[in-house]
Amino acid sequence: MDSLIDAAWLAGWIGFALLLSLGVPALGRRMLPPPAPDPADPAARDGHDYPAATRDLAQGVGLRLATLYGVILALVYAHELGDVQAAREGLAREAVAVADVYHDAQRMGGAVGPVVQAAMRAYVEHVVEREWRLLARERRLSNQAWAARDRAYDLLLDLVPAGPREAALRARMLQRLTDIGEFRHLRMELASGRPGVAFWLLAVVGLALVALPFFVFRPSRPTRTLMAALGGFAGLLLFFIHAFDSPFSRPMQDRPAALERLLATDFQGVELPH
Repeated sequence: MDSLIDAAWLAGWIGFALLLSLGVPALGRRMLPPPAPDPADPAARDGHDYPAATRDLAQGVGLRLATLYGVILALVYAHELGDVQAAREGLAREAVAVADVYHDAQRMGGAVGPVVQAAMRAYVEHVVEREWRLLARERRLSNQAWAARDRAYDLLLDLVPAGPREAALRARMLQRLTDIGEFRHLRMELASGRPGVAFWLLAVVGLALVALPFFVFRPSRPTRTLMAALGGFAGLLLFFIHAFDSPFSRPMQDRPAALERLLATDFQGVELPH
């Protein structure tokens, strides 16, 4: 089902871009019809309906618009891709920090160790099962996940170490829990930092303006094919910008795979208190 949703988004963006790239030149040709042909004009014998000055101006304007439009899309695409990579890297480092706390708590033992392990397991379950949906829909973190992390942090803050080994483990776990909090704040910032309406308005209007100067060319199979290639590629690029807009929602949703692997591997086979 997820693949079908992604495919529907992809088809929608490409179809929309094709509609603009093919429809705008046709609309421009209708609004600015070519002048009556002059048999003495060499352009008429070459199959051109518009004077050379009009075609040259359209070419110059179209080239400049396409350059500006391409630069804007490239910058936004690179920014969104960087956010996706940052989210993946942050999640991987967060999973390492959670695993460190979990295994250090197992080494600590005593009354506190199993409770910290249970808090880490509950934290991962809340992130995997609830927080990802909250980030997609409401762009916020799970309060339950925060509570599980804080429960482990408060227990370790109140712990009086019984010796150098326990003191070293306590200091390490407190630092790793602090790192987990930082990774969570980074994730919320990445979920909130989406391109606004201004960008998408610019993207749609920009594609229409890039396609408009092509109205000077007579609609034929070769010109329509070339315009369809332009629109198809623009639609593909806009789809990826939309997909990278938020790694937590469709299309192309990133699952919290690193934390899911913890549930399937590190957290298996250990009896924890409830």
